[in-house]
Order: sequence, then C-alpha cells, then structure tokens
Amino acid sequence: MMKQKKSQVTIFIIVGLIILIGGAVFFYSTKKIQEPLKPEEKLVEEQVPAEFESIRSYVNDCAYSTALKGLTNIGEHGGYTTFTDRSINKEADSFKITPIPTQSDAAPFTINSNLQIAYWWYLKSPNTCTSNCLFTSKRPELRQTENSIEKQLERFIDSKIRECINNFEPFIQQGYKITEAKELGELKSDVTIASDDVLVVLNYPIKAERQDTKVDISKFLVRVPVGLDKIYDLASRIKELDKRYRFLEGQTLNLISGFSGIAKEKLPPMADMDISFGSAVMWLKNDVKNRIIEILEHNMQKFQVDGTSNYHRDVSGDQLTQKIKDSEIIPVTDTSFRNLEVGFQYLNFWPIYFDLNCNGQRCVPSSASAPIPIPIGIQNYNFVYDVSFPVMVEITDPSALNNQGYTFRFLLEGNVRNNEIMQESTPSIQIGTESDRSQLCDLRTSGDVELKILDAATKKPIGDAQVTYTVAEESCFIGATDANGALKQKFPVALGGVVDVAKEGYIGKSVEFDAQIGADSSKTIELQPTQTKKVVVKKKNVVKTPQGWKFVDKAEDLNNKENAIISLTRISDNGELEFSTVANYEGQGEKSEIELAPGRYTADITLRLDQKIMIPEQVKEVWKPTKTNPFHKEKYPIPAIDFSQGTTPGDENFPAGGLNLEITISKDDLLAYDTIVFYVVNLDFASAQAANNLVMDDVGQMDKIEKYSNDYQTVLYPKFR
Repeated sequence: MMKQKKSQVTIFIIVGLIILIGGAVFFYSTKKIQEPLKPEEKLVEEQVPAEFESIRSYVNDCAYSTALKGLTNIGEHGGYTTFTDRSINKEADSFKITPIPTQSDAAPFTINSNLQIAYWWYLKSPNTCTSNCLFTSKRPELRQTENSIEKQLERFIDSKIRECINNFEPFIQQGYKITEAKELGELKSDVTIASDDVLVVLNYPIKAERQDTKVDISKFLVRVPVGLDKIYDLASRIKELDKRYRFLEGQTLNLISGFSGIAKEKLPPMADMDISFGSAVMWLKNDVKNRIIEILEHNMQKFQVDGTSNYHRDVSGDQLTQKIKDSEIIPVTDTSFRNLEVGFQYLNFWPIYFDLNCNGQRCVPSSASAPIPIPIGIQNYNFVYDVSFPVMVEITDPSALNNQGYTFRFLLEGNVRNNEIMQESTPSIQIGTESDRSQLCDLRTSGDVELKILDAATKKPIGDAQVTYTVAEESCFIGATDANGALKQKFPVALGGVVDVAKEGYIGKSVEFDAQIGADSSKTIELQPTQTKKVVVKKKNVVKTPQGWKFVDKAEDLNNKENAIISLTRISDNGELEFSTVANYEGQGEKSEIELAPGRYTADITLRLDQKIMIPEQVKEVWKPTKTNPFHKEKYPIPAIDFSQGTTPGDENFPAGGLNLEITISKDDLLAYDTIVFYVVNLDFASAQAANNLVMDDVGQMDKIEKYSNDYQTVLYPKFR
C-alpha cells in the first residue's frame, strides 16, 4: 500500500513538471511574439584590434546621428520621415497636400513651409459635402506593417547613412584602406522601438586594412534615448478620444455661444431675439471669420491632458466657470505619462473653412415691424455656423536625448456644421435661411430698378456683387450683379431705404435709395477696391538707462524670436461699410501680405517676443517708525513675475510692444509702391533682463505703448517703398 502511494506521488510530480515546463514554454514563446528581440540578443559582439575601434565608433556615431535625424523628422511630420520620397515612405503618393489645411492630408507648420504635419483625425471629404462625408486618419502604425514608423526609420537610415560615413574619408587620410564587403551582405538596419529607447542594429560588412593588419567588421549597435513607444501611445489615446467624444467641436460650439451676443463687438448669436426701437445690429461676414480665428488661437491652447506633467486643474468658486474649465481637460488619466508634456495650438495663419448664413458680406437679423404709431422692431438673430480648422497636438518628453528633449506633433481637425458637431452625412448650411428672410422681401411693387456697380479705381464693372435692401430695420436680399456689373430687379416701395453692396476684394458701401411704385429708375455705385501689399515690420527700441527708459529713434529688423500681429481698421467714409485687415509678420521669416484700400485707419500692432521674461523676486523697504525708533524700516518681499504664457520654449509670447496710431493710406502710395513698412515700439526688456536690471517698477512701461506711439508718431508713421 505504501508503495502504491509513492507511485501516485511520483506521477503527480511528473505531471506537475510537465505543466510547469509547458507553461514556461508557452509564456516564453508568447513573450517572444509580443516583444521584439532586443538588439543585444541579436548581436554577437565582434572582437577587433584596438587600432580599428575608432572605425567602429565612427560608424556607430553615424548610425546614431542618422537615426536621430529620422526620429526628428518623424516627430515633426506626425509619424512620417518624409512626404516626398516614396522609397522611404511607401504611402507618399497617397498624401494630398494643399495650401488650404482643411482640404489637405497634412498642414504646414509655418507659413509657406515645406515642413508639414499629418492629420490623425480629419474630414477627408470636401468641406462642402452634404452626404456620405468621410472621416479618416493618417496615423501610421508603430510596428509590424510595411509603412510603420519602425520600417520607415529603417529605410531612412539605409538610404542616408552613407552620406554621413562619406567613404570613411577621415580614415583614408590616415592611411587606412576601407571597402564595403558586399559579398558578406548588404547594408541593412534593424530598428526596434523599445519602451524607453530606440535601438538600431546596423549590418554593414566592411573590410578594414592598415599596414599588415586586416579586419572584417559587420555589426554595429546604437541606442537613441527617446521613449517613442510611450509618446506614440499617448498620441493615439488623444486621437481616439477626439474621434469618440469630439472635444474640439464641443469646445468650439461653447466658444461661439460664449462670445456671441447682440452687440457689434460680439459674434452673431446662434439664437436670440431683440425688441427695440433702434437699428438692428449688423456684422460683416469677414469680420466674424477673423474673430473666430482670434478666438480659436487663444482658446485651443487651453486644453490639458490629465496625468501629464503640465496638467493643472484650475479651481473656480463659480460653478459655470468651473464647468467651462473642466471641459478643457482630456481625461487620459494614466500616471505612466507623468513625464510627458502636452500642448494644443491653432496657428492663426492656418486658413479655416468658414460659412455663415449671410447674404454676401452683410449679416443681419430677420426683422418684423409692428403697425402701430410707435415703430417697434422685432429682430430675430438666428445665425448658423460652419467651421473647420486644424489643431496641432504637441507631445514633449523633456528628459529624452539626455535631457535635450524630444517633441512629437500631429494634427486633429475640428468640424462644426449647422451649429452642431459634424457627423458623417451632415448637410452643410444653405444661404437664405431664417436669419435673412424678411416680410419686406414679399412686397416688391416698384418699377424696374437697374443698378450698375463699378470699380472706383478702374471704372470697370464688378460682377457677383451682393445687393441687400434695408428699410425700417427690415432687410431683403435683392440679388447679385452679372458679369457686366448690372442688376435689374423690382424693389420694395418705402421711404428711408438703404442699398448695401458687398463684394470680396472691395470696401462695401451703403447708399440711400427710395423706390417708387411702378417707376423705373437706375443708380450707379462705385466700390473702392483693396490691394495686396507686402508687409515689413521694424522696431524702434525703448531701452533702460541709468536715467530711466529712453526711446531710441533707430529702426532695427525683428529677430527670429519676434513676430508682429498687424490689425488695421478703416474709418468708414461716404457710406462705406467697415473694413478691417490683419497680417502676421514673423521676424526674419516668411514674407507677409496685407489687404489695403485708400483711407484712414486705426493701426493696432502687437509685438510679441518668444523668450522667457521674468522679473525676479525683490525685497522692498518701507519706513515704519516706532515709538523707540523713528527711522525703523520693514522689509516686504515682492514675488517674482513670470510673463511667460506657454509651457515650452517658443511659446512664451511676451508682449514686448506694438503701436497704437491713426494713419492714412493714400491712393498714390498704393499705386506707386508694393511694400508698406510699419514701425513698432519695442520695450527692450530682454536686454534689461540680460543685464540683471529689471525691477518691479518697470512693469509700468507696458502701459505706455499708446503714449510712446503718440509722442513719437512722426518717426513711427509707416512708410511705403
């Protein structure tokens, strides 16, 4: 009986060992499938004489620098080493890249730049699609597929590394003889994106010879300290969250709603009504578009990703404000990303797709009047927005590359249609909806009214000019001129009517006109054309001296850390509608242009410096006599002031100066010259900071831009050339 029990125990032990070994084999084989072999496991270290070690180091250095260049390209292009070389990027031919970001698979990082960033979620169909609208992604896979990031990087290294090696020229000059040993194999890299590094094994067989010593070398290994695996994981999660919850679109609708109202300085409301005795509020469509661009620029950057190093939840005592702030938080909530920084940005030089249900440029409410002795106007403000725009997501690992930092960028696209988050097959808005209908439009009892719209400069006819007629706060779209600049229509009969004419590329105009019952009439209206001129911005410094801050009348070019936003608002004259124009000038960057027409303008220019400006903490002494010591002083610490608005280099946006001035643009200057030069006041805080000479009292200089502009307007006045 004892012997039988021992036999049973032995059987159990054997079965247990079989299960244990089988489990180990299964675990090992699974692990090998899921996790690529580490290069150390693939590489058999070759022993070479000491005098040839420098050759190995030389090739390793080239492998490192080439891999780093490829990784930099991947970070800059949203996961692609190139968009033009099909031998490296097998999908290069499939990319449609245009100057219009919302009609493209990638968008330029700067104005007219060849550096493009791929969309990871966007509307593939045309912006005007009304059915079967397709959303898609250009996110490449990280591993395994033919055009994955790993494979692209391998092909990039294979094609570029010989440029670095340069036929071993430094060693040839020292008497070495080095040749590629193609009979032993071809140059081929093997890239593994590990959890914390990018590992490159390079198979590059060479024969090296010096004097009587010969050696064969074929294997090289480098490790680039970039945690691309983790960065890619976070980027993919953000993309999926946007795809599922459409946080860009939701926030856009919140912003439009929050910034709208029945006031000229606000956005036209999506739904509102006003009963008043005065005139209805009117907007110009292009002004609304520019305002939307400004709102996107300042608010898209407020998004934060929970769990990242630059995440900070702002707490407000107001429930509504807290709700808005919390809507800017993207809930990834993963502590594994705590060493990464994430930023979101819409760049104001990216053209947006924009439409608003206005007739031409003039955006007015639908109106009705009560037939009582006291005229009461009922204004219905129902405006419908279509907006598409790109947003750049930037993920940075400051500790990568031995604390040099690494940044990965990709694009998402926000799409709003009909005041709603755009879904597949969402129809676009139609011109002629509720906001521009009026009771006035149904009572056209005048004779034939013939309008002729001409270019004020050339006297040539203007086609497709939009004509609206307004009487007693009621507006009606009449029509558009033909190719000969003519429009012949019957008008509503009324007293105190106004004809509004608008055309892109021209200053709109309002002209008083009373139509008569059954009476034919004609009228010629001239519109002032706008012209495109090149823009240059130069600065004149206000510097800190021992005697105080002094203005220096010496024009200097902006440096590569400075940029200026130029905003000109034309002072309307002779019935002309309001006109504003904006340009962005990058210091030592791409050329800028601006639309201008003759007339008087208020110039509002903001000069920004992408440099960290900080006034250090200081201690101030204040006289505070006591009974025992009438000369007693107490010291009070004054906290440091950090003017940085961003979290990464190049995002500080210090308001370094600008210009506030009324200027006149003459017709003769516009005809004679192609470039306008603006001069701005630059508060040279950077130089004062470099000299450790900034104090709290210097902050007051920031309120003196208008004073400097007026005091020195003679030498700050723009010039044509």
